[in-house]
Amino acid sequence: MHRRALLALGLAAPAAAAAQPGTPAPLVVASFTILADFVRQVAGPRVNLRVLLAPEADPHEFSPRPSDAAAVRDARLVVRNGLGLEPWLDHLLRAAPPRGQLVTASAGITPLISHDQPDPHAWLDPANAQSYATAIGTALAQVLPAQAEALDAATRAYVARLDRLQQRCAERFAAVPAERRVFAIGHPGFAYFAARFGLEMLAPPRGAGAGAVAALVRQVRARRLRALYFTGPEDAALMRRVAAEASLPVLGRLFAETLSASDGLAPSYEALMQHNTTLLVAGMAA
Repeated sequence: MHRRALLALGLAAPAAAAAQPGTPAPLVVASFTILADFVRQVAGPRVNLRVLLAPEADPHEFSPRPSDAAAVRDARLVVRNGLGLEPWLDHLLRAAPPRGQLVTASAGITPLISHDQPDPHAWLDPANAQSYATAIGTALAQVLPAQAEALDAATRAYVARLDRLQQRCAERFAAVPAERRVFAIGHPGFAYFAARFGLEMLAPPRGAGAGAVAALVRQVRARRLRALYFTGPEDAALMRRVAAEASLPVLGRLFAETLSASDGLAPSYEALMQHNTTLLVAGMAA
Protein backbone atom coordinates (compact mmCIF):
# COMPACT_ATOMS: atom_id res chain seq x y z
CA MET A 1 0.00 0.00 0.00
CA HIS A 2 1.52 3.30 -1.05
CA ARG A 3 1.80 6.47 1.03
CA ARG A 4 -1.28 8.14 -0.50
CA ALA A 5 -3.41 5.15 0.45
CA LEU A 6 -1.92 5.04 3.94
CA LEU A 7 -2.68 8.74 4.39
CA ALA A 8 -6.29 8.08 3.44
CA LEU A 9 -6.43 5.38 6.14
CA GLY A 10 -4.81 7.62 8.71
CA LEU A 11 -1.81 5.26 8.92
CA ALA A 12 0.97 7.27 7.27
CA ALA A 13 3.69 8.90 9.32
CA PRO A 14 3.87 12.71 9.34
CA ALA A 15 7.01 14.19 7.88
CA ALA A 16 9.71 14.36 10.56
CA ALA A 17 11.77 17.42 11.24
CA ALA A 18 15.21 17.26 9.69
CA ALA A 19 18.44 17.51 11.64
CA GLN A 20 19.91 20.97 12.18
CA PRO A 21 21.78 22.28 9.12
CA GLY A 22 25.46 21.49 9.29
CA THR A 23 24.99 18.73 11.88
CA PRO A 24 25.64 15.27 10.45
CA ALA A 25 22.85 12.83 11.20
CA PRO A 26 24.02 9.95 13.40
CA LEU A 27 24.44 6.57 11.75
CA VAL A 28 21.82 4.01 12.79
CA VAL A 29 22.13 0.41 11.57
CA ALA A 30 19.13 -1.92 11.45
CA SER A 31 19.55 -5.61 10.75
CA PHE A 32 16.63 -6.01 8.33
CA THR A 33 13.93 -4.02 6.56
CA ILE A 34 11.08 -4.31 9.07
CA LEU A 35 13.23 -2.98 11.91
CA ALA A 36 14.47 -0.27 9.56
CA ASP A 37 10.89 0.81 8.94
CA PHE A 38 10.28 1.14 12.67
CA VAL A 39 13.36 3.37 12.90
CA ARG A 40 12.25 5.37 9.86
CA GLN A 41 8.75 5.94 11.20
CA VAL A 42 10.08 7.29 14.51
CA ALA A 43 13.24 9.12 13.46
CA GLY A 44 12.64 10.13 9.85
CA PRO A 45 15.57 12.17 8.48
CA ARG A 46 16.99 12.77 11.94
CA VAL A 47 19.27 9.77 11.40
CA ASN A 48 21.39 8.28 8.64
CA LEU A 49 19.77 4.84 8.40
CA ARG A 50 21.58 1.82 6.98
CA VAL A 51 19.87 -1.55 6.56
CA LEU A 52 22.12 -4.60 6.46
CA LEU A 53 19.66 -6.83 4.58
CA ALA A 54 18.07 -5.59 1.38
CA PRO A 55 14.36 -6.17 0.70
CA GLU A 56 13.63 -9.84 -0.08
CA ALA A 57 16.79 -11.07 1.71
CA ASP A 58 16.48 -13.97 4.15
CA PRO A 59 17.56 -12.87 7.66
CA HIS A 60 18.32 -16.49 8.58
CA GLU A 61 20.98 -16.81 5.88
CA PHE A 62 23.12 -13.73 5.40
CA SER A 63 26.85 -13.23 5.00
CA PRO A 64 27.94 -9.77 6.15
CA ARG A 65 30.37 -7.81 4.01
CA PRO A 66 33.37 -5.85 5.32
CA SER A 67 31.37 -2.66 4.81
CA ASP A 68 28.66 -4.06 7.11
CA ALA A 69 31.24 -4.67 9.85
CA ALA A 70 32.47 -1.09 9.46
CA ALA A 71 28.92 0.27 9.68
CA VAL A 72 28.16 -1.74 12.83
CA ARG A 73 31.40 -0.57 14.42
CA ASP A 74 30.80 3.10 13.60
CA ALA A 75 27.06 3.27 14.28
CA ARG A 76 25.68 5.38 17.07
CA LEU A 77 22.89 2.81 17.38
CA VAL A 78 22.54 -0.79 16.15
CA VAL A 79 19.01 -2.24 16.12
CA ARG A 80 18.53 -6.00 16.07
CA ASN A 81 15.56 -8.29 16.57
CA GLY A 82 17.08 -10.93 18.84
CA LEU A 83 15.36 -14.23 19.71
CA GLY A 84 17.90 -16.08 17.58
CA LEU A 85 16.92 -14.49 14.26
CA GLU A 86 20.33 -13.00 13.42
CA PRO A 87 23.17 -15.30 14.57
CA TRP A 88 25.36 -13.74 11.88
CA LEU A 89 24.90 -10.36 13.59
CA ASP A 90 26.00 -11.81 16.93
CA HIS A 91 29.26 -12.87 15.25
CA LEU A 92 29.59 -9.45 13.65
CA LEU A 93 29.07 -7.66 16.96
CA ARG A 94 31.85 -9.72 18.53
CA ALA A 95 34.19 -9.08 15.61
CA ALA A 96 33.36 -5.38 15.31
CA PRO A 97 31.94 -4.17 18.66
CA PRO A 98 29.83 -1.06 18.11
CA ARG A 99 31.12 2.21 19.48
CA GLY A 100 27.54 3.28 20.09
CA GLN A 101 24.51 1.59 21.60
CA LEU A 102 22.85 -1.71 20.83
CA VAL A 103 19.10 -2.23 21.22
CA THR A 104 17.37 -5.59 20.99
CA ALA A 105 13.89 -4.65 19.80
CA SER A 106 12.24 -7.82 21.14
CA ALA A 107 13.55 -7.34 24.69
CA GLY A 108 10.77 -7.72 27.23
CA ILE A 109 8.51 -9.73 24.93
CA THR A 110 7.55 -13.22 26.07
CA PRO A 111 8.31 -15.35 23.00
CA LEU A 112 6.26 -18.17 21.64
CA ILE A 113 8.18 -21.45 21.59
CA SER A 114 8.51 -23.59 18.48
CA HIS A 115 10.46 -26.87 18.52
CA ASP A 116 12.00 -25.90 21.89
CA GLN A 117 13.31 -22.62 20.46
CA PRO A 118 11.93 -19.08 20.75
CA ASP A 119 10.01 -18.04 17.66
CA PRO A 120 11.74 -14.84 16.51
CA HIS A 121 8.88 -13.44 14.39
CA ALA A 122 7.34 -11.45 17.23
CA TRP A 123 6.82 -8.30 15.11
CA LEU A 124 3.93 -9.98 13.25
CA ASP A 125 1.78 -9.27 16.31
CA PRO A 126 1.06 -5.51 16.17
CA ALA A 127 1.02 -5.35 19.96
CA ASN A 128 4.62 -6.56 19.91
CA ALA A 129 5.39 -4.10 17.13
CA GLN A 130 4.29 -1.35 19.51
CA SER A 131 6.83 -2.64 22.02
CA TYR A 132 9.49 -2.69 19.29
CA ALA A 133 8.72 0.91 18.35
CA THR A 134 8.85 2.03 21.97
CA ALA A 135 12.22 0.35 22.57
CA ILE A 136 13.62 1.89 19.39
CA GLY A 137 12.23 5.32 20.24
CA THR A 138 13.78 5.19 23.71
CA ALA A 139 17.17 4.24 22.27
CA LEU A 140 16.98 6.97 19.64
CA ALA A 141 16.22 9.55 22.32
CA GLN A 142 19.38 8.49 24.15
CA VAL A 143 21.40 8.89 20.95
CA LEU A 144 19.81 12.28 20.18
CA PRO A 145 19.08 13.80 23.60
CA ALA A 146 18.51 17.26 22.16
CA GLN A 147 15.60 15.83 20.14
CA ALA A 148 14.29 13.50 22.82
CA GLU A 149 10.98 15.33 23.17
CA ALA A 150 10.26 15.22 19.44
CA LEU A 151 11.30 11.59 19.23
CA ASP A 152 9.04 10.71 22.14
CA ALA A 153 6.12 12.43 20.41
CA ALA A 154 6.88 10.62 17.14
CA THR A 155 7.09 7.29 18.98
CA ARG A 156 3.76 7.82 20.72
CA ALA A 157 2.11 8.83 17.44
CA TYR A 158 3.43 5.72 15.68
CA VAL A 159 2.39 3.43 18.54
CA ALA A 160 -1.12 4.92 18.31
CA ARG A 161 -1.19 4.21 14.57
CA LEU A 162 -0.15 0.62 15.20
CA ASP A 163 -2.96 0.31 17.73
CA ARG A 164 -5.48 1.51 15.12
CA LEU A 165 -3.92 -0.87 12.60
CA GLN A 166 -4.40 -3.80 14.98
CA GLN A 167 -8.02 -2.87 15.58
CA ARG A 168 -8.77 -2.64 11.85
CA CYS A 169 -7.16 -5.99 11.12
CA ALA A 170 -9.02 -7.58 14.05
CA GLU A 171 -12.34 -6.22 12.77
CA ARG A 172 -11.75 -7.75 9.35
CA PHE A 173 -10.96 -11.19 10.76
CA ALA A 174 -13.90 -10.98 13.16
CA ALA A 175 -16.18 -10.72 10.14
CA VAL A 176 -15.02 -14.19 9.00
CA PRO A 177 -16.93 -17.14 10.52
CA ALA A 178 -14.85 -18.73 13.27
CA GLU A 179 -14.62 -22.10 11.52
CA ARG A 180 -13.13 -20.41 8.44
CA ARG A 181 -10.32 -18.61 10.29
CA VAL A 182 -7.63 -21.10 9.27
CA PHE A 183 -4.90 -20.80 6.67
CA ALA A 184 -2.05 -22.86 5.23
CA ILE A 185 1.32 -21.27 4.55
CA GLY A 186 4.72 -22.62 3.57
CA HIS A 187 6.59 -20.72 6.30
CA PRO A 188 5.93 -21.40 10.00
CA GLY A 189 6.58 -17.79 11.05
CA PHE A 190 2.98 -16.59 11.45
CA ALA A 191 2.29 -17.97 14.92
CA TYR A 192 2.25 -14.52 16.56
CA PHE A 193 -0.04 -13.17 13.84
CA ALA A 194 -2.39 -16.14 14.21
CA ALA A 195 -2.46 -15.87 18.01
CA ARG A 196 -3.24 -12.14 17.93
CA PHE A 197 -6.18 -12.45 15.54
CA GLY A 198 -7.61 -15.79 16.62
CA LEU A 199 -6.52 -17.73 13.54
CA GLU A 200 -5.25 -21.27 13.08
CA MET A 201 -2.07 -21.69 11.07
CA LEU A 202 -1.22 -24.87 9.17
CA ALA A 203 2.45 -24.90 8.18
CA PRO A 204 5.25 -27.42 7.75
CA PRO A 205 8.47 -26.91 9.76
CA ARG A 206 11.41 -25.32 7.98
CA GLY A 207 13.15 -27.84 5.75
CA ALA A 208 10.15 -30.15 5.80
CA GLY A 209 10.44 -33.46 3.99
CA ALA A 210 7.92 -35.46 2.00
CA GLY A 211 6.18 -36.77 5.10
CA ALA A 212 5.49 -33.28 6.44
CA VAL A 213 4.21 -32.16 3.05
CA ALA A 214 1.85 -35.15 2.87
CA ALA A 215 0.61 -34.37 6.38
CA LEU A 216 -0.08 -30.76 5.37
CA VAL A 217 -2.07 -31.96 2.35
CA ARG A 218 -4.20 -34.13 4.63
CA GLN A 219 -4.80 -31.20 7.00
CA VAL A 220 -5.73 -28.88 4.15
CA ARG A 221 -8.26 -31.40 2.83
CA ALA A 222 -9.69 -32.14 6.27
CA ARG A 223 -10.22 -28.44 7.01
CA ARG A 224 -11.64 -27.82 3.53
CA LEU A 225 -9.41 -24.85 2.85
CA ARG A 226 -10.01 -22.91 -0.33
CA ALA A 227 -6.62 -21.27 -0.88
CA LEU A 228 -2.94 -21.60 0.03
CA TYR A 229 -0.14 -19.06 0.53
CA PHE A 230 3.63 -18.74 0.32
CA THR A 231 6.13 -16.20 1.67
CA GLY A 232 8.94 -16.26 -0.89
CA PRO A 233 11.00 -18.37 -3.28
CA GLU A 234 12.12 -20.70 -0.48
CA ASP A 235 8.59 -22.05 0.11
CA ALA A 236 6.76 -21.22 -3.15
CA ALA A 237 7.71 -24.54 -4.77
CA LEU A 238 6.63 -26.48 -1.68
CA MET A 239 3.21 -24.81 -1.64
CA ARG A 240 2.75 -25.42 -5.35
CA ARG A 241 3.23 -29.12 -4.61
CA VAL A 242 0.65 -28.97 -1.84
CA ALA A 243 -1.72 -27.05 -4.11
CA ALA A 244 -1.39 -29.60 -6.90
CA GLU A 245 -2.09 -32.52 -4.56
CA ALA A 246 -4.97 -30.77 -2.79
CA SER A 247 -6.43 -29.27 -6.01
CA LEU A 248 -6.36 -25.76 -4.57
CA PRO A 249 -5.09 -22.42 -5.86
CA VAL A 250 -2.10 -20.63 -4.39
CA LEU A 251 -3.77 -17.30 -3.73
CA GLY A 252 -0.65 -15.23 -3.28
CA ARG A 253 2.27 -14.14 -1.16
CA LEU A 254 2.19 -13.16 2.49
CA PHE A 255 5.12 -11.14 3.85
CA ALA A 256 6.82 -12.31 7.05
CA GLU A 257 10.53 -11.45 7.34
CA THR A 258 11.02 -8.70 4.79
CA LEU A 259 9.34 -5.70 3.29
CA SER A 260 8.98 -5.40 -0.45
CA ALA A 261 10.75 -2.82 -2.56
CA SER A 262 9.29 0.68 -2.33
CA ASP A 263 7.03 0.08 -5.33
CA GLY A 264 5.91 -3.37 -4.17
CA LEU A 265 3.00 -4.75 -2.15
CA ALA A 266 4.51 -4.23 1.31
CA PRO A 267 6.88 -1.25 1.38
CA SER A 268 6.21 -0.58 5.08
CA TYR A 269 5.18 -2.58 8.15
CA GLU A 270 1.70 -1.09 8.06
CA ALA A 271 1.33 -1.95 4.39
CA LEU A 272 2.61 -5.47 5.12
CA MET A 273 -0.04 -6.03 7.77
CA GLN A 274 -2.80 -4.59 5.59
CA HIS A 275 -1.73 -6.74 2.63
CA ASN A 276 -1.50 -9.93 4.67
CA THR A 277 -4.90 -9.31 6.25
CA THR A 278 -6.58 -8.55 2.93
CA LEU A 279 -5.18 -11.66 1.25
CA LEU A 280 -6.01 -13.97 4.14
CA VAL A 281 -9.57 -12.68 4.49
CA ALA A 282 -10.05 -13.14 0.73
CA GLY A 283 -9.03 -16.80 0.99
CA MET A 284 -11.06 -17.49 4.11
CA ALA A 285 -14.21 -15.91 2.70
CA ALA A 286 -13.92 -17.47 -0.78
